[in-house]
Amino acid sequence: MLRNILLVTGTLLAASVAAAVWFKQELSRSTPSTATEITNPSPVVTPFTKVAKGALKRVSREQLLQTKTCIECDLHGLDLSNLDLNKANLSRSDLSGANLSRTKLTNATLSGAQLTGANLQHTDSQGADFRNVDLSGANLSHAQHLNINLTQANLSNTLLVKTELRDANFKQARIDRANLQDASLYGTIFIEAKLINTNLNGADLRYANLHKARLSGTDLSNTRLDWAIMPDGTSYQGTTPY
Repeated sequence: MLRNILLVTGTLLAASVAAAVWFKQELSRSTPSTATEITNPSPVVTPFTKVAKGALKRVSREQLLQTKTCIECDLHGLDLSNLDLNKANLSRSDLSGANLSRTKLTNATLSGAQLTGANLQHTDSQGADFRNVDLSGANLSHAQHLNINLTQANLSNTLLVKTELRDANFKQARIDRANLQDASLYGTIFIEAKLINTNLNGADLRYANLHKARLSGTDLSNTRLDWAIMPDGTSYQGTTPY
């Protein structure tokens, strides 16, 4: 008798456990999870950043001056002349056809920006980051670009007449058909750069590094090349003083 009671009790207990497990599984299926809402909150969109992939936010001159930070913005054709944009961040923005003449861009960041046909005459961009920038057809004449980083930039058909470019970095840059007549290029790096059909007439290239640069059709008349490193790795003077 006792044995039968224990068997019945055990059977009922097992059935209760099985029912509890089934109920818990059904409850989890019917109840929506909020874990995603907690661990993945909606991203905060900061001013002047693009909202959708491939879209650039149109920003006015006044809005730009509020923060000087405008990443992936649409600034093409704007008059941004005579502004103080020192230390501004305009990375990957569209500044094509913009007027930046006499604007201060010291230590500014414009990496990946579009500046085709832009006017940068008489600008001061000492120490600025112009890596991977498209400056084709732009005018940078009579400007101060001391120690500027133009690595892998596109400067095809660009005007750089009488521009200060001492210690600039043009490594792997494309400078085809550009006009750098009478430019100051003292100590400038042109490693693996393309200067095909480029005008360097009267430019100061003392101590410049042209190792592996392509100079096909380049005008080097009246150019100063004292102690410069030539494309084949040799010095223009034969040996370097340091």
